[in-house]
Amino acid sequence: MTAVIVLGALLGLALLHLRWVLFPPPPDLVAEIEHWRRGRERAESRAGTVAPVSPLGRVTRRVIETVRAYRPQLLETLEPDLAVTGRDLQAWSARVVTLVLVFGLGPTVLMLMRRTRDSEVSLQWGPVIGLALATAAVVLSIRDLHAEAAHVRQQFTRALSMYLDLVAMSMEAGQGHAQALPAVAQIGTDRTFMEIRTTIELAPSKGITAWEALGRLGERYHIPELISLRSSIELAQDDGARIKDSLIARAKTMRAARLATAVEQAGKATESMRQLNLIAAMLAAFYIAGPYILALRTAAGAPG
Repeated sequence: MTAVIVLGALLGLALLHLRWVLFPPPPDLVAEIEHWRRGRERAESRAGTVAPVSPLGRVTRRVIETVRAYRPQLLETLEPDLAVTGRDLQAWSARVVTLVLVFGLGPTVLMLMRRTRDSEVSLQWGPVIGLALATAAVVLSIRDLHAEAAHVRQQFTRALSMYLDLVAMSMEAGQGHAQALPAVAQIGTDRTFMEIRTTIELAPSKGITAWEALGRLGERYHIPELISLRSSIELAQDDGARIKDSLIARAKTMRAARLATAVEQAGKATESMRQLNLIAAMLAAFYIAGPYILALRTAAGAPG
């Protein structure tokens, strides 16, 4: 009898739970709105809170503002290189400012430490050496940034040439450019294909064409091939046949340039190997003939 009562109670609880799952009570809209409002206020307060800036960050910000006021051409030159290498102007400038402070003040600090042990040590060369080292740090940092940006642009142009080859093949197979562009961009997984895919996908939301979006990407990264691609497609004036011909011609041009670059690099590598072999042969000849020459000089009585 007790087991029947317990089973009946459990069955009743199960039925109540099933009814609550199938027909949940209506939500309290007032409480939901109040909860949403409090969450939004907390988010706005966190967003409005200014993050503390380190002394190095304040110095870096002042340096950027000074350069922007007196040498805006320098920042206009650096911004495309920073963008194409995926770097932030503030972070890169902080690194350069750190190098300038270390190399600029380092010699003076070292000479001051030596001055505490030897009063005759002169301090006049410390600032001069520090200024030379700081200038070299700035020049080398800018040169390294330009070199890295040129390498990234070369890789981007190479991948863009492959992308246009695939687009041209797809259009020759019967696809229109509106379908071929995003479809081919889905194939690659490297950075160039991802950038092109994102740019094409976001173009409609910005109210511009895919060509205009790619042209703006070329202006941001300072890649002339993307800018010239936009110009050549705009000349087609939305004519499907002319766009197809322009894309195929651009793909052939970039393919020829890519092959010419590969041939040039192979020629340079071959010339370097030839020079290395010549130097190795000269060293081997000197290594083999050296002892005989010294023996002949000794036998002739000449001083070794």
